[in-house]
Amino acid sequence: MATPRRDHLLDVAEELFYREGFHATGIDRIQAESGVSKTTLYKHFSSKEALIVAVLTRSSVQVKEHLYALTQPLKGCGVERIRVVFSELYLVCGAENFNGCLFNNAAAEFINLSPEIRELARGHMAWMRSFFLALLEEEQLPPRLALLLLSLYEGILTVARVHQGSCAIELAEELLEPLLTLSMEPSLMAST
Repeated sequence: MATPRRDHLLDVAEELFYREGFHATGIDRIQAESGVSKTTLYKHFSSKEALIVAVLTRSSVQVKEHLYALTQPLKGCGVERIRVVFSELYLVCGAENFNGCLFNNAAAEFINLSPEIRELARGHMAWMRSFFLALLEEEQLPPRLALLLLSLYEGILTVARVHQGSCAIELAEELLEPLLTLSMEPSLMAST
């Protein structure tokens, strides 16, 4: 059940996990930065792993709601509806505290340590693929490109974490229409 204190703990934990990493951020740090007692923290989250799961679950819902809100007004606009998702990356990658994809970060830190966290990260990526698939189908564009769009999107987040991402975003936006148009050629459609 959501409460203001629980939401505050999630906000603080997410910001610290994202900025400094999941393993590098201890419960004591989250408790101190949130200003709540350790008893209150453990009342809401039985362990650090439970807190991480709650952060990832909430973040996934927020990403989904944001991407739906971003793309729904452009229904029927073809490639422009796909392009807006990549245009949004300018804001994401340009943010002062940008540190890649929260779900990829979690997967990297917990791939062999926590099946639940690993599955949350995988589940979010599976949703992203199905999101791109739905956009492509609704815009009558080749659905087989959903995995490629996901790879491009996540690749930009990864590249931007280490290098400036604006060049990669610009290239992705520039290539979307030719890529989607070319992949609709009858000779290419027959090869699938």
